[in-house]
Amino acid sequence: MPTPPNNGEYLTQLPTVSAAHASDIIYAVQGGLSVQETLSQVQSLFQANLVTYFSGNPNGSLAGTIYQFCWDTLDSILYLCTFAGTSSTTIWSKVITLTGGSGITITQNGNIIQISSSASGTTWNNITGTSAAMMTNNGYQTNNAGLVTLTLPISSSFGDLLEVSGFGAGGWTIVQLAGQQIIVGSALTTLGVGGSLSSTNRYDSIQFRCVVANLVWEAISGPQGCLTYV
Repeated sequence: MPTPPNNGEYLTQLPTVSAAHASDIIYAVQGGLSVQETLSQVQSLFQANLVTYFSGNPNGSLAGTIYQFCWDTLDSILYLCTFAGTSSTTIWSKVITLTGGSGITITQNGNIIQISSSASGTTWNNITGTSAAMMTNNGYQTNNAGLVTLTLPISSSFGDLLEVSGFGAGGWTIVQLAGQQIIVGSALTTLGVGGSLSSTNRYDSIQFRCVVANLVWEAISGPQGCLTYV
């Protein structure tokens, strides 16, 4: 093996360690001169040039270099510098941006993101008894050997939906409360508590939309059989 310069050691001859510390010294060349640097200094240099941090949205407050990351310590959001400039001109873009589609609202409070839906959905209920009080934006499968009596919701808003699907052999009938009425095509049930709409076949089904709040429901899908109007 050649003799090391100045009777020193080769780097490959230096001992290894099981762990490094921020205060450890490493050697570097800076401006043509050999210098000593700590690992802590190297870490700070890396952080200052590649990863930085700011309390809040850095736009308008923090200068950056292209593709530099910034961690928002207030809202726990990671930003990427997409346009380098001064503290007032640098553009920081969120690494991930969530946008809501139709009927979807996204709100953020710190690092908590809440996704809400304003669209009406249908919750299905399997009715194995002989009666049920219906709720808006719900579907009802009647599943009894005897007749299942469904009562229109006491409260409803324009645009609310109801669905009824026959399954049990007893069929179904929809009864009304005071002032309520059901429209199917050109046919109308009797106004109020005396009116009703009933299936004639076991598997008859139908969908309704509220057209007058609390009072009037209109069929928006055709029934599978001839219904009975009262």
